[in-house]
Amino acid sequence: MQFQQLMPVGYAKQPTLKTFVLAKIKKENTEKSIKLYKQKYHQYFYQHDYLKLIRQGKEKDHVLMLFCFPEDLEKMKGDFEIEEFLEIQLPSVAPIHKEQKSIYDGYWNIVHPNYEYPHKQNKDAPLKMQQILDTKTTRNKCILYNDENTIVIEAEDETHINNVRHCVMVAMEKLAEHNKNQNHQRHFRENQYYAREMTLVTYFEPCIMCAMALIHSRINEVYYYEKRVTDGGLNDQLQVNNMKQLNHKYLVFYQH
Repeated sequence: MQFQQLMPVGYAKQPTLKTFVLAKIKKENTEKSIKLYKQKYHQYFYQHDYLKLIRQGKEKDHVLMLFCFPEDLEKMKGDFEIEEFLEIQLPSVAPIHKEQKSIYDGYWNIVHPNYEYPHKQNKDAPLKMQQILDTKTTRNKCILYNDENTIVIEAEDETHINNVRHCVMVAMEKLAEHNKNQNHQRHFRENQYYAREMTLVTYFEPCIMCAMALIHSRINEVYYYEKRVTDGGLNDQLQVNNMKQLNHKYLVFYQH
């Protein structure tokens, strides 16, 4: 059984471009301009923090500063002594792997670190998924196992009891209880998140609620067999596992 990996938005080799405005500044005014800019607009490019603020211009006595988007130029330029403004096309999202970063560097100086987005699949996941597929009662279940391939929790959907008791939520509840009873084990210390270094295999794609619960649990990987039609949280359109605003990410692999 082979799984396809859910890759982050922007993983494509060639970047999607967006129009930015550059300010052409005399070198002797660089420090003053940077200080003023950071005082007034330090959060302006927070979603594009992979782009360096300053780079050397073609003329040795000038530098180019990333200034704003075209629609904000008129209201922002009055605060600065700028000789000239230039429009430029730059990557709209941060690079994800080394090859992509080397391409981005041709557009602008990039501060995003070099790294490879991990994509190695867990060799035991197909076997666990087959266990679910072979279940005679219901496939709407999940299996949670650790990095030693030991099954820690198995859970089934319980929405007949309560609408929010999807199998993933039931598994997280059982894991919390297991944590209380087995906190001497290295996977369940009180100072750790519940599912660190663990893998979840589930038949249905986790919904948005379950995908967020997995963020909080610090799950390592998730494998699912069938996509949800409407409320899935781990698909090409809505990748809860890769959201930049959240403080944890996990890998997702799927079959259909």
